[in-house]
Amino acid sequence: MRVGKGYDRKGKKGKGREIRRSFSEPCLSTVIIGDMADGALKSIAIVLALIAVGGIFVAAEIALISLRESQVKQIANLGKRGARVAALTKHPNRFLAAAQVGITVCGFLSAALGAEQLGQYVIPKLEELGISTGTSEILSIVGITLVIAYISLVFGELVPKRLALYKTEAIALASAATIDRIAIVFKPIIWLVSHSTDLVMKLFGINAKTPRSQISEAELMDLVSGHADLTKEEREIVTEVFKSSDRLIDEVMVPRSEVDFLDASLTISQARKIVVKLTHSRYPVVRGSSDDVIGFLHARDLLDPKFDDAQLTIMEIVRNIMFLPKTSQVLQALTEMRSKRQHIAIVLDKNGGTNGIITLENLVECLIGQIQDEYDGHETQPQPKARVGDIEISGEVLLSDLLESKGILLPAGPYETVSGFVTHYLGRIAQVNDVIRINGARFTIISMNGKQINQLLLTRDSGN
Repeated sequence: MRVGKGYDRKGKKGKGREIRRSFSEPCLSTVIIGDMADGALKSIAIVLALIAVGGIFVAAEIALISLRESQVKQIANLGKRGARVAALTKHPNRFLAAAQVGITVCGFLSAALGAEQLGQYVIPKLEELGISTGTSEILSIVGITLVIAYISLVFGELVPKRLALYKTEAIALASAATIDRIAIVFKPIIWLVSHSTDLVMKLFGINAKTPRSQISEAELMDLVSGHADLTKEEREIVTEVFKSSDRLIDEVMVPRSEVDFLDASLTISQARKIVVKLTHSRYPVVRGSSDDVIGFLHARDLLDPKFDDAQLTIMEIVRNIMFLPKTSQVLQALTEMRSKRQHIAIVLDKNGGTNGIITLENLVECLIGQIQDEYDGHETQPQPKARVGDIEISGEVLLSDLLESKGILLPAGPYETVSGFVTHYLGRIAQVNDVIRINGARFTIISMNGKQINQLLLTRDSGN
């Protein structure tokens, strides 16, 4: 490149000699700028790498916390990695401290290195804009910190947490080994952090070693009602299961007044004549009194040709029957009857007498609704029309709630719900349109769920 005439070493003007300026100065600037760019890129890469590593620790922490007990049991069978996950979840303080050590170190280093390393490139640019050195340093620290904080929040916190919630098992399996090794390497630090945390918790009156409370029934109900994968019918069944946990069998049993008993003295032929007129498959067998039940008889036993002996009594072919106290809960009774493979049981009153019978069908209907067979009637009865002032209530309303909300006091007894009270008061299986008047209130049954009262109309009698 021609730049005109130059000068020799003594300062004399050269004669016709052209001097080419060395390219050393522009080349030096280019190298410096290139080095600065490379340095800035390296610093940015280091900061981003630290944020990414911190995000891995965040994802691992959330994944391990979010694992349900059922998931942990399944994962434990997936080899060494699964066993390591199960071991970590048994000691949550250990993996939480290890994850927090990783998160804190990565966060501290990314912020410190970012402000220090990137600041040396940002400050000169701000000074070129006419900003003083002191102000440039402050603006550099604030600006770089805000940018790093934003990137850390999005890519180091929120994204890893969401990924961990959607890919809980996969992330837990992938990160368990890393968390476990960190817990070993930083064991003294983790011990110090954990014990310091426990000490602070004690100041708040909380014992850190006490296991966290299990999910409550109300929370489970909320989960069921909001679960998108469950159909309406499935939700109703689960809801009824929870309701049945507090329901007693004397609320759903068949009262003794509605039970068809067979006397043990009857012959096979006599029993056959009685059974063909009825629609049941199983009959309690008594010895003289319904309070003295000795077993039960299945209808098909009477049809067995080997029992055609005219003198043979049903006493000789009776089967053993199960006895349950009336205070037994529905689910408890269902479990016990299933385990003993019993389809019918005698419900005993407080004196040991017969209060009624309960069948598997009765118990199952509490959970899934009425089960109709070919002998059940299909006709529908007209429902009573509600009048002004009538209140429709569920049979599952507790008597205590009825007193609190409506001010209606019902007599205490071996029942807790309105359905149980009405059934006890009637002394038989309730029917649609049955009416009970008591304490200035009238209860009219408007719908049934099998043998169980579903809905009632509550009416205040005039003058009360």
